[in-house]
Amino acid sequence: MLIRKSLRPLLLAFALYNQTAAAQAPHIPNAVEVRSIDPSDDRYADLEPLRAAIGRSRIVLLGEQTHGEATTFLAKTRLIKFLHEKMGFEVLAFESGLYDCARIWDNTVKGGQFSKEVIGSLFFMYATSKQMQPLHDYIQANVKSRTPLVVTGFESQHSGEFAKTKLFPDFDQFLQQKHISLPDSSWQLFQRVALATFASNQYRPAAAEQETFFKVLNKLKATLSKEADNPAHFTASPGFWLKITESIESQALRYWGLVTGNELSVRDKQMAENFIWLAEKAFPGKKIIVWAHNIHISKNTSQLTDANDKPIPFLQTYVPMGATVSKHFGKAAYVIGFSGSTGTYIDFNNGQTANVPPVVPGSVEGQLDASGYAQAFTDYRTAKGWLQQKQQATLFDFIPTKGIWPEIFDGLFYIHASTPVDR
Repeated sequence: MLIRKSLRPLLLAFALYNQTAAAQAPHIPNAVEVRSIDPSDDRYADLEPLRAAIGRSRIVLLGEQTHGEATTFLAKTRLIKFLHEKMGFEVLAFESGLYDCARIWDNTVKGGQFSKEVIGSLFFMYATSKQMQPLHDYIQANVKSRTPLVVTGFESQHSGEFAKTKLFPDFDQFLQQKHISLPDSSWQLFQRVALATFASNQYRPAAAEQETFFKVLNKLKATLSKEADNPAHFTASPGFWLKITESIESQALRYWGLVTGNELSVRDKQMAENFIWLAEKAFPGKKIIVWAHNIHISKNTSQLTDANDKPIPFLQTYVPMGATVSKHFGKAAYVIGFSGSTGTYIDFNNGQTANVPPVVPGSVEGQLDASGYAQAFTDYRTAKGWLQQKQQATLFDFIPTKGIWPEIFDGLFYIHASTPVDR
């Protein structure tokens, strides 16, 4: 694969930095240098320590500090290629809509171009960032192979165009095939209210509409949960439509302000349940890669404190998706957080370039920065000594927090300098 012209200066700079780092880097326990983040670099000897750390785990969760670091997107793409080609991973699950991704993949298998199918339906930073194109091309190149990299999604929010335009026609057809009937007026109201909710978190149905909506939703859940789960194709799978219904409920409760406690935990709980269904029913026994934000894949945040050692109420009450997934699958799930110590990224909320805050000496990133590594991987699952002690690092959006990091991630992928995605 040819390196895109826009990537050449970036990758050349990393290569030169690596040559200097190799000569200067002091020893850090459990940390090993990663030579390259170039997706076209298939000399994978530098990733063999990740193979050893991951071991026999069938689920690898790959995080990111923000949704706007070009360097992280490139590094994750190379890791995915390694996991797919050398370790037999078969499925890539995005932090993106459960229905949207199912429709994206189905359309791609039937002849669509993956890079076009994702527009408007995969989370927009993953669909339109230029640094995602090598992954899109790789997925496309393997669609008809004996070992495709199957794409799916576990997000509990429905926000893509396919969810808005195709979900209910598919759902309606399924219900008709299963002879599951609902009063026409109630079913039409349910669809209308759900679609309005998909479109805006500011929408609020009237009290009577809300009551009818939940009556239909509860009937759907009760009926679908009694159906034998046979997920041969997602449109014919009772289990799939049950997860869609539960996700609609989760989204409505959150958007309408009906949640008590930590609102993000409700989203993460449904994402975890969607993922567990995918892993156990849709793709039983298959090895799965998860692409998501650091905060969602983290195993536990309740003991983290701020830079002044004060508790963070939001993180104390937050239950990440990764906590549920790690508890359910145990050592079969390996969680890799991503971090760095300098550079810039795109804030996806406003599209503006933001700076990575100055690295704090003595922090996790500070120690790796001082080592001279351009990229490095640290295996926390076998961590001992001071790696098991409380240290400062960044969990998400490069915000400093203190904690025992092997309790948060199983491994850490460090990229010295972040660069912003191009869109």
